[in-house]
Amino acid sequence: MAKLTLSFPKELKERLDKMPEVNWNEVIVSGIKKKVEQLEKFEELVNKGEL
Repeated sequence: MAKLTLSFPKELKERLDKMPEVNWNEVIVSGIKKKVEQLEKFEELVNKGEL
């Protein structure tokens, strides 16, 4: 698996730290995956001339 380092504003990091039960890595990976899938679908529709 590839590694990616992200930077967050201090205020956001403090808020995330207050919720240690949440697997933030999983949340971030899931969000990125969803966005990539949306963009790929959009690109597919554009290439087909449907948009």
